[in-house]
Formats: sequence, structure tokens, C-alpha cells
Amino acid sequence: MADNYLERRMEELRSGRLAIKAIPGIKPKARRILVAGGCHGIAREKALEYRKSGCRVAVFDSDEVAGKQMAHDHGIRFHRVEIEDESAVCKEMLSLLSAWRGVDTIVGGKDICNILYKKITDWKESLPIADKSDIEIVIIKEVHQP
Repeated sequence: MADNYLERRMEELRSGRLAIKAIPGIKPKARRILVAGGCHGIAREKALEYRKSGCRVAVFDSDEVAGKQMAHDHGIRFHRVEIEDESAVCKEMLSLLSAWRGVDTIVGGKDICNILYKKITDWKESLPIADKSDIEIVIIKEVHQP
């Protein structure tokens, strides 16, 4: 009875009767963008620009109200974290890395980008099989901290 189950499911998938559900607005191999301090100013504009182009975007910021509003309105992943607290940023980074399995681009101020780049590089090296591609760093001068 169940011996040809997989063959029937594959046939349903090929014929279009079985659809694979996807998240609306996100491409399967979308770039993974992390914006540090991204709820205000230039960082916010960059986060929204990346999201409109179909990228997966995560924002690290201490402004919970603005972050939740961005998450609700634009489908951005929000992590409430004090950017100045290196240990808290690293903890949230590990949470994001376990969910996304990596990050392609980091956007933010020079100091926080260096911290995040080092953390991601260390994380990639500890995995037996990992995405070893380079991470793009986008340094912005104005990162608003309320």
C-alpha cells in the first residue's frame, strides 16, 4: 500500500497538483542582510531598500517600538539588542546564524560591523560543512542610537 508513496508524491509535484509553499516576497536563495542599528536614518533606508529588492533582512536595534513596526509592515526580522553591548550582540548573532545558516551582507557602523564579521567568520570555521563565501561589509557613517 505505501510502497509507491514517494513515486506518487513526486508525480503530484511534477504535475503541479502538489505545491511547495514559500514565504511571499522572499526568493528561495535570497541574500541574507543584517543591518545593525537599522530602525532609524540611513540604516533604516538601506534595510528597506534591501527588503524591497527581495532580500531577507534582519535588524539589530534597541528601539523595540520602531523595530516591531518595521517587522510588521515590511517583513523584516527584528532583534532587540543594545548595539554597544558586544556580548548581547554576539548572542543575538548566534540566534540569527542558527536560523539563517549564515549572512551575506552586514550593514552598519564600522565598530559593530567588525565585531559581527569576526563572529560570523568564527562561526563558519567551526562547522564541518558551511557556506564559505565572503561576507560583504557596508559601512555607514550615521547609525542612529536613541
